[in-house]
Amino acid sequence: MKVLQINASDIIGSRFNNFDIRHLLAADGIESTHLVWSKLSDSPDSQLFFDLPGARLANRVINRIEAKLSIHSRLQWQAYALALSEAYRMADLVHFHIIHDGYFSLDALPWLTRGKPSVWTWHDPWPMTGHCIYSLECERWQEGCGSCPSLDLAFPMRKDRTAEQFAWKKRIVAKSRAQIVVASRHMREMAARSPIAAGQNIEVIPFGIDLTRFRPVDPQPARSRLGVLPGRVVLGVRAFADSPFKGFEYVVEALRQLPDTGVPLTILTTHGKGHLNEFIGRHQIIDLGWVNDGATIMDTFAATDIFLMPSTAEAFGMMAIEALAFAKPIIVFEGTALPEVAGAPDIAVATPMRDATALSAAIERLVRSPEERQQRGAAGRLWAEARYSDVDFARRMAALYRKVAQR
Repeated sequence: MKVLQINASDIIGSRFNNFDIRHLLAADGIESTHLVWSKLSDSPDSQLFFDLPGARLANRVINRIEAKLSIHSRLQWQAYALALSEAYRMADLVHFHIIHDGYFSLDALPWLTRGKPSVWTWHDPWPMTGHCIYSLECERWQEGCGSCPSLDLAFPMRKDRTAEQFAWKKRIVAKSRAQIVVASRHMREMAARSPIAAGQNIEVIPFGIDLTRFRPVDPQPARSRLGVLPGRVVLGVRAFADSPFKGFEYVVEALRQLPDTGVPLTILTTHGKGHLNEFIGRHQIIDLGWVNDGATIMDTFAATDIFLMPSTAEAFGMMAIEALAFAKPIIVFEGTALPEVAGAPDIAVATPMRDATALSAAIERLVRSPEERQQRGAAGRLWAEARYSDVDFARRMAALYRKVAQR
């Protein structure tokens, strides 16, 4: 069976867009071709979509026009050209992934999904809102949007056209013939409250990871490579200082409130640098910045004792299951997919949303209790083995492809 995977990139998001499991799908009789707007790998399994001279430049102009008009994913008419590609014509099924990244007009979706059996993974709630990827505490997406309180959230609007965009999306989803897939019950519950998703059959298929790579290891070699001082409890955190969704500001405030436990700490950060300088002298700070190297990413998990992931919005939370696979206890906020995905309260510790004081107390408790860290970490590994194997992910996806193709 031949499946065409449509996504913005092959490498970026490869854990989500089935690029990393293509060999497992192949073993199950599913031949995947990835048609992407940005090809970053040298794999023959991915091809550049709409590979014409000047196409990327023209698309950037289109995106600027959309920004001025306060619309998104509507004017990229090259999406219709997908039907002319050999990859589309040869496919038995088409799987649409992140198609709202500024290269694909959703207006083409009803036509394309009538031409081939189709699956559409909603990787985030954008298909259910008037403009934003995550609505945070706003619930206007449940009633048609309009009068948006947060036009600055991605994808930003200059003027409020959220009600119009919402109605447009509702028409597109109703006309399309795609099986919608989400990765968490949290997302399916959102869809159940969404007027846009009304009447849609939503399948839940959690993502998976290679549990032979993400596994408990001796932390000392990784700590040596990263420069962690001896005898430290290591807190791992993503330093997304500018993101309204990752909750890093609550980590900073929790660290300010953290009392002296008598246990020396190392704060190990990725994705940003210099945001914890105020704690230099009190704690060891290791800022790795943006990390693309796979070996270094694995070292950060191996070296960590407690992983902090207090996101204010998550549709799944891949780094959470990676930390669990390394048998690391994690702390999350309530109100996103993370408590479900990470098994709170028995495995992950979940604290009230945006409550830095509660987050600080949870950090203090785990810092003081190596026994609880060990217990939660061991349970997390078993949780990951039972739910988040890439083999199981590929098996579930292959079964869905066959079911959809037979309709």
